[in-house]
Amino acid sequence: MSKLKLLITQVSHYLSRFKKRDKKRGSPKLIKATRKHVNLLVLAGLGSLALIGIVGSLRAITLSHKVSSLEDTIKNSQSSQVVSTTTDTDYRLTYYLNDYVTAYFTFSDKAKEQEKQTEKLNSFYDTVPETKNQGQKRTATSLVSAKLLTLTENTATYQVTYKQKNGDTDEEITTGFTVPYGEKEDAYYISGLPWFSALSSSQATGFDEEASLVLSASDSLSEKTHDKVEKFLDLFFTNYTTDQDNLNLVGKDLTVLENTTYKSLDYIYLKEEGDTITAYVQVTFEVASSTHSENFTLSLSTKNKSYYVTKLTHTIPTDYAKQKGDYSLLVSI
Repeated sequence: MSKLKLLITQVSHYLSRFKKRDKKRGSPKLIKATRKHVNLLVLAGLGSLALIGIVGSLRAITLSHKVSSLEDTIKNSQSSQVVSTTTDTDYRLTYYLNDYVTAYFTFSDKAKEQEKQTEKLNSFYDTVPETKNQGQKRTATSLVSAKLLTLTENTATYQVTYKQKNGDTDEEITTGFTVPYGEKEDAYYISGLPWFSALSSSQATGFDEEASLVLSASDSLSEKTHDKVEKFLDLFFTNYTTDQDNLNLVGKDLTVLENTTYKSLDYIYLKEEGDTITAYVQVTFEVASSTHSENFTLSLSTKNKSYYVTKLTHTIPTDYAKQKGDYSLLVSI
């Protein structure tokens, strides 16, 4: 029994070691602040305020600069838009004149429609032109086409084709037709009676036949060179009308000609200058079952034992067969 008590006592003593004890709290101590510390705190506070003010000012200046730049950009954009609009072509006059020509040559054979058409025609004039001849008559007409030829400050001349009733048939007439017009407050009006005039041809004539292009000259290059160049040109024009990737391998900055078939190389004249060969050729192409001829001048440079097109133009000059120091055309007339 005594042993049991001793054991209980030892256990109680051991457990008492883990009992939570409240720590004694001492009374709070006052921190003494010297004048030096106070001054430092005040200076630190003023410095912080000054720093905040400087940062704020810098941000305000930056923001103001960005706003100014944005305003300048907007002004420049607006000014460029104004400039671009002032250079736009004003088609209102041509539309107005086209409407008048259509109204003039549109005249029905029915009385009710004629009255409306006459009112519309008269609406174009500033004052309806006076006509002394009261015996004038108009037959039914319809406009086929009207092409504006010349436009001056106060007249417009058209090439007009219209149909006019001639008995039981329609007669088609092509003539010159000049319309006088004026402008008032940014609008237009027809200022008087129009007049008919003869059409003059725009085709120039009187050319010197000796200066015309004749594809009959023969060059002096060897047959071997000719065969090599012709094989290359056959390959080139095949690629020119079929495959852009292959065309890039044999020509510089060229675009494949779609929906076209290369048919034949019909004429070739070669001129050699150093490492460059100039080929003057005429080729036949087919488009939608129709064939046509085109002229080419090609500059060829050597590449990988073959040739490469460095330049292509769609023409043959009339003096293509002229050699250096030769002032006569080596062509057959």
